[in-house]
Amino acid sequence: MDKTLLSFAAFTVAAYVALWIFRPGIASEGLETTADMFVQALPWIVVSMLAAGLLSQFFHVHIVARWLGREAGIGGILLGAMFGMLGTGSRWAMYPLASGLLAANASPGAVFAFVTSWQLVSLPRLPAEVPFYGPEFAVVRMMVSIFIAVFGGILVNRIMQ
Repeated sequence: MDKTLLSFAAFTVAAYVALWIFRPGIASEGLETTADMFVQALPWIVVSMLAAGLLSQFFHVHIVARWLGREAGIGGILLGAMFGMLGTGSRWAMYPLASGLLAANASPGAVFAFVTSWQLVSLPRLPAEVPFYGPEFAVVRMMVSIFIAVFGGILVNRIMQ
């Protein structure tokens, strides 16, 4: 099991125990909120995992490695950023998809660019921004965000070599 998950779980349990002793009302409200969030998120998690499992059957490792792998260089990072811009799914869909790309030998930089451009750009959100920010600001923000995703992808690949 993942040590980070175990550490986070131990910290969370310890915090609940301490709160239960010193502030039981807060601990109780925290558990109620947790239950509400769990009920709300569970269908998304299940459907996303099912979809990611199905999509993984269409990811041919050699194709992903060729287009998004380390050998693809900056082109793979750019492609990852472009794919991320098209993303409209929730994090429950996009993170398993990104994990599937890593498992299929996409470079960490391409996956970083994919996730970052999805979070920062997402073209389907652009029409919602223009009425609030104006077209010039929205386009400049999008361009800077793409730059951040690509530059970050290059940096991540260098760090993770």
